[in-house]
Amino acid sequence: MKHLRLAIDQLAPHLGDIKANIERHRAGIDWARREKADLIVFPELSLTGYLVRGMVNQIGLAPEAPEIEGIARHAGPMGVILGFIEKAPDGQYYNSAAYMQGGRLQGIQRKLILPNYGMFEERRFYAAGDKVVPIDTPWGRMGIMICFDALHPAVAYLHEQAGARILVTISASPARAIGPEGEMGGREVFRIAQRAHARLCGQIAVFVNRVGTEEGLIFWGGSEVLDPAASLLCELPEYDEARQVVEIDLESIERARYLFPHLKEGRTDLILQELWRTRMGAPLHAIKVPE
Repeated sequence: MKHLRLAIDQLAPHLGDIKANIERHRAGIDWARREKADLIVFPELSLTGYLVRGMVNQIGLAPEAPEIEGIARHAGPMGVILGFIEKAPDGQYYNSAAYMQGGRLQGIQRKLILPNYGMFEERRFYAAGDKVVPIDTPWGRMGIMICFDALHPAVAYLHEQAGARILVTISASPARAIGPEGEMGGREVFRIAQRAHARLCGQIAVFVNRVGTEEGLIFWGGSEVLDPAASLLCELPEYDEARQVVEIDLESIERARYLFPHLKEGRTDLILQELWRTRMGAPLHAIKVPE
């Protein structure tokens, strides 16, 4: 396929109310279908809200849960990315993203890096994912990052090395680090990160952030889509619910990677060697990197 018709839905989930949130997702999918979208992306924890705390064991869902299967069936051939609390067979709970397409669940990416400072306490309630999961789609291989993952360059690099051409970040980023002139540090660091991912990895960069309020937290939205040259393809308003469809030229990925083959010229062997050496504290001549 040469084009992807992408829908992004910057919604405000109802905290802890899965039934209401499922209806909100169904409405978004219906809208995207009318707009002839190929794929719709919802924010982080869009099925549950963010500050669920001790409710995780009540609203966590197994991947085969009827709620997940019902949304996939409702979407039919359309692709869907949404955020939910995943209940694993071993009793652990994960902040996860589900990718659905063709009427069924196709893959799950668990959040890899859990913030646990200031207002954030995710390690109290979730286990951390331990691998990147490449998602093969009709539009090319896709990588999914969940909020804080996107602020760690190594995660985007791992997705690129796994073959991702499209990098989707779903987020529940609250307004914080607000300066004297009203500038928001949290927003700016995400915007810088998205542009770096797009430009340096030669990827379509999709960022979908939620809005609304929860127990004093205000989520700022500002979702956006960038092409591999880091040019803005669309941008949603801050603080308000909004939706938009954008037409993406997938051939722009190959053009960008031909003109700026940054990672093609990279030294993956050197990165592995130096990470191993610095973590193990061994002299360079003694290092044998595991295959």
